This record gives sequence, C-alpha cells and structure tokens, in this order.
Amino acid sequence: MNLYGLLGFTHNGGRTLTVMSPEGASAALAEVAAGPDVVVQAGPGQLTYYLERRRGALQKLIAAHGIVVLDKPAWGTKKAELGPGVFD
Repeated sequence: MNLYGLLGFTHNGGRTLTVMSPEGASAALAEVAAGPDVVVQAGPGQLTYYLERRRGALQKLIAAHGIVVLDKPAWGTKKAELGPGVFD
C-alpha cells in the first residue's frame, strides 16, 4: 500500500502527521499501527491524523510504515490526483 504523509504542527507547537492513501482513509488507518507515543485521530470522511506525544515518535512511525512524506505543494498535487476516494 502506498502511504503519503504531510508533517505539520499544532497551534501549541506539537508535531503532527496527516496520512492519505489511494486505498482510502480506512485502509490507511488499518495499515498504520501507532504506539503509545502517538495519538491517532480519525473518523468518517477525514484523513487520519497523528499527534506526536514523544519526540521522534512520528519519524519512527514514518520509517516503520514506509510513509512517503511530501511537502505542502506536492501534498496538494497528490491529493488532487488521488481524488475524493482518499476520504473513504
């Protein structure tokens, strides 16, 4: 499965990772097992979102699952390319 990620920050400086897949949001959520150092937020019609609780946890998650991290312009392009199916 191809997984694409976008790193970001919360308003209070926490690190985040949003993940999308051509197979849809539910498939991406099932594929990525987060440990206790990452909080997962997911729901119907939204992309899976991970919040780092311990420094380095997102990098471990990315490496463990082969997530391709994109910059913001590439993320927008890939999201448009994949279409609305990423939210399923």
